[in-house]
Amino acid sequence: MKLLNKKGLEENTEEYQLLEIKDKVSRLEKGELHVHLNGLVSTSLIRDILALEGANTGGFDLLNDLNHLKPVASLAEYLVPWSMLRLIPSSRAHLHEMIDDAFRNLDAANVKFAELRNTVFYLAALNGISDTEAMNWLVEELRVSSEKYGINAGWIFTVNRGPCSRDDLQRLTDAIQEIGCPKEILAVDLAGNEEIPIDDRIAELFRYCKEQLGLGVTIHAGETGSVKNMYQAINDFHADRIGHGTAAWKDQGLMKLLREKDICLEICPVSNLLSNAVPVGERHPFNQFIAHEVPFVICSDNPAIHAKTINEDYLSFYIEQRNMELLEHMYSLQTKYSFL
Repeated sequence: MKLLNKKGLEENTEEYQLLEIKDKVSRLEKGELHVHLNGLVSTSLIRDILALEGANTGGFDLLNDLNHLKPVASLAEYLVPWSMLRLIPSSRAHLHEMIDDAFRNLDAANVKFAELRNTVFYLAALNGISDTEAMNWLVEELRVSSEKYGINAGWIFTVNRGPCSRDDLQRLTDAIQEIGCPKEILAVDLAGNEEIPIDDRIAELFRYCKEQLGLGVTIHAGETGSVKNMYQAINDFHADRIGHGTAAWKDQGLMKLLREKDICLEICPVSNLLSNAVPVGERHPFNQFIAHEVPFVICSDNPAIHAKTINEDYLSFYIEQRNMELLEHMYSLQTKYSFL
């Protein structure tokens, strides 16, 4: 006689066992070290706010193009939803709704602490306010939601790669100092298309943020296969962590450097597949990182855009590695490498 569980699945089958793992994963306490605010807010709310604020969406397909459910050809294509996400919010009330929704989604995935990434400048421009006032909005709204949901949280402020990166980081640094470096501001980040060149002098300013302001430094690097950008993040920017870093396995010297300097990779399995950082049909280099003792934590990047949660990132890791022990240890690793 076959034993069936309450969902009608035969016990001891792979499908049944995967369901059991999924349930275990959902109950694990988690930390979130790499998640973008606008990629965490529910897509339905994004659509509502775009409509309410009368944003010019042009020919953008709001029903389909705000989400990535299948792998795309490049990181540039993956970043397309941000052409809409940067159009909101143009009111503090809508910012409040977005941050509250983001925390609700974190809470639903059993996330106990989170470092949220966002860019200050578009918020300031949309609302006709200064960088410092926009920063204060973000800090104050984060405090409200953090207390409401019981999730310890802080901000990582991002500047985007491009010809203005250094000037933008200077603006950001000035604003952080002007509002007194509140504890909710944890770190600074460089993000965007890694193929875009940047002013080499920006590295000095990142080091200033770390050494003089006590901020963490995390750099998006190695997501599109560039080992050079990872070396730059470590040697020039003095990064504490690296966002994604999936290219590291290609260079044994780099793997050794990451291990010796204890620089943590923020690995986002679902995002890495959907952005083509890990091509379809290839295994994620988890096994390489484990074998070479390169520290990493599992993160979600943009879960709402993927129509998933960090639980699916954990599950993706398990399906490849069959290593539940490491997932059970992940919260302690996230705590160790957190800027909070």
